[in-house]
Amino acid sequence: DLQGAVYVVTGAARGIGWAIAERLAREGGRVAAWDVSERRLGPAVEQLRGQGLDVRAFVCDVGRREAVAAAMDDVEKAFGAPVGVLVNNAVWARFGPLEAIDEALVEQTLAVGLKALMWTLQAAVPQMRRRGGGSVINLSSTSALHPVSDAIVYAAMKSGVLGLTRAAAVELARDRIRVNSVIPGMVGTEASKAQFDVPTLAAREAAMPLGR
Repeated sequence: DLQGAVYVVTGAARGIGWAIAERLAREGGRVAAWDVSERRLGPAVEQLRGQGLDVRAFVCDVGRREAVAAAMDDVEKAFGAPVGVLVNNAVWARFGPLEAIDEALVEQTLAVGLKALMWTLQAAVPQMRRRGGGSVINLSSTSALHPVSDAIVYAAMKSGVLGLTRAAAVELARDRIRVNSVIPGMVGTEASKAQFDVPTLAAREAAMPLGR
């Protein structure tokens, strides 16, 4: 029953994050939509609010620990209740061969896709404890299990998400906080389409058992 629960969804301005925020709100949840891009987040949230859904925008760079802590406090103040569910969806990814990997790419990928999960957990767990429990959902990727070429940093980051999820699930179980990971395959979002050329997208789509 999602009625009245407070949800935080990171990377919610578009793609999978936006779809998660929309679905949770339609099921009766009160949704805090987080994104680093104020330009994209504002219109995305207004579109949902225009449909009568309880979704509010919070601009936050999840790669910065202090920004995450402040945003999580703001969520509780805005909704008047502690966070019950955290969906770690935000990601930053660039793909290319081993020779193209540099320090900046590694740092940004890990900051948004892995370090951020530790910062959001640190900020959300005290609120979940006060409400008697909660749930955390971390988005990994099939790349963590079946990597493809030109995705070394991305695959390493998403593998880290699985390890972090397992460890957090053990540590937080005594607080009645469940921690799980969802492992999507390739999804035809605006961002993923921008990463690959048409022949690559067509080949990957053809390899899907559903054909899409």
